[in-house]
Amino acid sequence: MWYLALALLAVFAVVILLLARRQQLSTLSTLHANKAVYESRLQELDEDKAQGLLNDKDLANAQRELKKTFVTDVHNPDEEVRMQPARITWVALLALVAATALYVWGGSWQQQQQADTALAELEQRSARLLNNANVQPDAEEMMLFALGLRQRLAQEPNASAWSLYGRIMLQVGQLDEALAAFEQSRSITPNSVSNLMYYAQALILSGSDADLAKAGSFVGDILRENRTNVEALGLLGVIAYERGDFERAAQAWEITVRLLDESDPRRASLLSSIEDAKARSDGSVLTLTVNVDISEAMRNELVYGSTLFVFVRDPDGGRAPIAVARRTISDFPITVTLTDADAVMTDTGLSDAENWLIGARITRSGTIEMQKGDMEARPVVMAAEPNLTVPLRITEIRQ
Repeated sequence: MWYLALALLAVFAVVILLLARRQQLSTLSTLHANKAVYESRLQELDEDKAQGLLNDKDLANAQRELKKTFVTDVHNPDEEVRMQPARITWVALLALVAATALYVWGGSWQQQQQADTALAELEQRSARLLNNANVQPDAEEMMLFALGLRQRLAQEPNASAWSLYGRIMLQVGQLDEALAAFEQSRSITPNSVSNLMYYAQALILSGSDADLAKAGSFVGDILRENRTNVEALGLLGVIAYERGDFERAAQAWEITVRLLDESDPRRASLLSSIEDAKARSDGSVLTLTVNVDISEAMRNELVYGSTLFVFVRDPDGGRAPIAVARRTISDFPITVTLTDADAVMTDTGLSDAENWLIGARITRSGTIEMQKGDMEARPVVMAAEPNLTVPLRITEIRQ
């Protein structure tokens, strides 16, 4: 919006300057014509004097009358007529007024006022939200706190504050903002265990192979410093699980369980996850792993905030998918693993079909239904079998 306003303002200023110059040229043309007539009449009077038709007194009187005749059109007939630069003071004033109007009309003034208010109330809001465990802030309150914090960070960069801002962005679903904030914190304090943990969690949510590898690197750094960090071991298992390495995931979680107290409430969840990972690893659970990539042409058309859907249909059944997995897009490639747990209907899953039609699509609406501008991969049909891995590539766009 702001760059469009500036472009319109520039065009407006140029038009005004051109109109001013056009008016000046018109005036200059009239002055030149009147000057020429005046000089011609002076020459005629001199010729009459030379021929003896006028004496000195008559010549002086005639010249005086001639000046009176042309004084309205030529203020100083003896002065040289010159081109003067167009005055731009009033043009600049009009441009300033127009810019102010566009600023207010475009909402920038209200946005800046809101940001200033959020910054002014930051300390008060921080005390209320961070120091009172009983407070349950709503989304608007969190966004105002984040807005004020972001203004403060622009003035006073701080590693802990950047990490806090990243956690808030995660909470309100702004994954890209969260990743950028955690990276800012890491650039100031590279070895902060707390920030690296949150950063790794955000990268896991991103789900791309590159982000999972980066998360694994951060967790590895933490474990090299402290091999018994149960949070890091738990994340190591999650990363392995997301990458389809279920055996390693089970191993990481088993180590984590051994380090926890018997009364730790996390034990039950970890034991369940270990059982699931082992079942997937030995083939007891039917799994389908889909590696989704995208062509460079489609990558350039990718719209921020789009959603990836990987789905499976029974080619011998209806058009409705029997299993669907949804991922927020951060980067490609993305690895997605589907099981019967991803079934759309409780009574029909992957294990109920002899063949799978496997597809992937990217939509801007956040729903699986395709619209104009959405992208997809050519689906493939495969015989259903345990631990199958299929590559798909997004290459087509809906016209």
